Parts: sequence; C-alpha cells; structure tokens
Amino acid sequence: MLSTIDIAQIIKLKPFRHAVSFADYIVITDSLDIDIFRYPCRLNAVSVLLCKSGAIDCTINLKSFHIEANTIIICTNSDIVQIEATPNACVYAGLISTTLLDRMRINYWQSNAIISSHSNVFTNIPDADMHILESYYGMLRTNMTSGLREAEKIIENLVSAFAHTLISVLDKRIDTNYIAKTTRSESIHEHFMELLNQYHTTERSVTFYADKMCLTPNYLSAEVRNFSGKTALEWINEYVILEAKTLLRYSQLNIREVALRLNFPTQSAFGKYFKKYVGVGPKEYQK
Repeated sequence: MLSTIDIAQIIKLKPFRHAVSFADYIVITDSLDIDIFRYPCRLNAVSVLLCKSGAIDCTINLKSFHIEANTIIICTNSDIVQIEATPNACVYAGLISTTLLDRMRINYWQSNAIISSHSNVFTNIPDADMHILESYYGMLRTNMTSGLREAEKIIENLVSAFAHTLISVLDKRIDTNYIAKTTRSESIHEHFMELLNQYHTTERSVTFYADKMCLTPNYLSAEVRNFSGKTALEWINEYVILEAKTLLRYSQLNIREVALRLNFPTQSAFGKYFKKYVGVGPKEYQK
C-alpha cells in the first residue's frame, strides 16, 4: 500500500491558508493551497472538494482530470491524489478522518451514483444543490471555532448531515438509462491495479502479476494497454515511483531504508531506477 498522510500530519504541515481544524479528525478550507498535494499522496481521510468556479488540474489514481465549475470530487484513503494547478479556482474542501466516519458508520461510497459510475469526479451539479452543500462549510467553520462545550457533538452531527446530503445530491444524478457494462479489458485492468496496489513494494515483474491472474504476460500487457493506453510494466514503474516519491517526501526514512522498503537489492540499484524515471536521484529529489 502507498504510504498515507493522516489528518494530524496535515494539520502540522499547515497546507491551507484559510484552514480550520478540529481535534485530529477534520480540516476544512475555502482556499486550496496545493503545496501538500504537489507530490502524489494518499490521505488517511475522505476528501470532499466542491469546485464552485475556476478550474483544477489534478490526477487521481494516475488518471488526469481538468475540473471546472459545479463539480464535486470525492476521494477515500484508497485514492492517490496529486493537484498540479488551481487556476482561479473557488473551492470548498473538507478532509475528514476515516476513524471519525467509521465511528459514525458513514460510508460515502454507499451512493448508487458512485457505485454505478466508478468515479471520483461528478460534474454538472445544479447550482441549488451546490449551494446546499456549500452552506455546511459556514456551519462547520463557526462551530469548529466556537469553543462551545458541545462543539464536538455538533460537528459530528453536521458531518453526518453533510454526508447524507451529499449522497442524496449524487444519487439524483443517476441516469435511469445507465447500465454498467464492464469490458474484459476493463475487468483485467481493475484486477491488475488491485494486485499492483497490494504487491508493488515487493514485485516489479509483469510475469508475477500475469501468473496471479492466470494470464500470459503479453496478453495481460496488451489488455491493460487496450483499456488504459499504458502497458502493465509502465503502470508498475509508475506505481513504484509514486511510492518512492511519497516515502522520500513525507516519511522519516532515509534513502537506504526506502530502497529496502521497496525491495531493491541495494541503495545504488534504487538510485539508478529512480533517476531513470524521475530524471534526478533520490537525494536531489528530497531537496
């Protein structure tokens, strides 16, 4: 699994200019500063972003998106996120710890709209619905800074109300004519990516993943490329580099320890591999 950043680390890094946090389980902001997301990362939180206007260029699970007005982005702690630019973006963002959501038994992904579309990005949200969701930001911010004795219970109830409102808004968007159809290439690609997420720190050969899926390496790579435009080996290398960048950027591990974590025989071998795909060595990247 790619290394994760939890809410406490986010609060310590102070990545947003106008952020407000409460305890170690929620951060909200109306000004998205991209510093923390400039490098690929996986947050130990559910992230909900409402784009009111402007645009956001980002990647989610290595897929590129150009986000425009009236769009909702939802990512869980299984998603890899990188924000590349936010030209004139007006956004409301909330990061909510999975611990809090589990305790409250809230699952954002129970939405039929999310299940049917397999998506993190939802466009063309009506203005009225965006306004309803936006209103929670003010209520949360007020109570997160109020100092009231019952603030924690109030915040939890507001998070619950927001979650169910969000699910309702997304479910309204379901196209009744939509029928989920998964091609063989897509099915193979999804299975491959699940295995890659599980084994990328120890296995970097296409043969390993092909054997796990009872396919030949050539067939696996062809089907993955047919669906995604990239070969299986390209995905493997990208995933390993993502892990390496995250460890080098956010963990306390030194380069030798990162090499061992990623199952390279030597620090030198890791350095050569990293420079081949990034263009600079691990030490220079850390600086």
